[in-house]
Amino acid sequence: MKGTVIGFDTLTGEGVILNDQDVRYSFSKTNWRDALAPMKGQRVDFEPWGTMANNVFLDVQVTSPAADISFAEAIRSCFRKVTDFQGRSRRKEYWYFRIFVIFCSILSSLISHDLRHNGGVVIGLLGIASFFAWIYLFVVDLSVSVRRLHDSGRSGWWVLLYFTIIGIIPLFIMMCFDTSPRINKWGYPAK
Repeated sequence: MKGTVIGFDTLTGEGVILNDQDVRYSFSKTNWRDALAPMKGQRVDFEPWGTMANNVFLDVQVTSPAADISFAEAIRSCFRKVTDFQGRSRRKEYWYFRIFVIFCSILSSLISHDLRHNGGVVIGLLGIASFFAWIYLFVVDLSVSVRRLHDSGRSGWWVLLYFTIIGIIPLFIMMCFDTSPRINKWGYPAK
């Protein structure tokens, strides 16, 4: 039977599943059979046993290969997940965002070079706005980098190599690895 987890209490280890016919089934951590922890909103497959759900697995549907992601979709996805340091991001999403940051850097450099000769209050305000925009882009970049490392099966702490000169090279190589096809503690494969 299929349903959706509508709640799970990590303290008690108990939760509730609502099946597709709007019938509620309770389950406990001992009935959960998947590597990922239960969370609200997950689709599950289970065996009903009275009012209890037994042998609860995440519902893995056979789908077509991952849809190709466009440049704009990848950038939007990165900005939407700015605070997500736990999930996974595919290679295309990471590299499209890297290209976007390079484009922004070139554009910012050209604009600031042209305006530097004029001086004045406008330059000061643009400088402040530019500073905050770069801080925001830095945080987005960190989150997508951590998710990319998770997707290749590595800890997000490897991103600290960014802050060393020599560490950029191995980190660059790690970002080139393909998606790990297995479910890991950060979720399902991104593609």
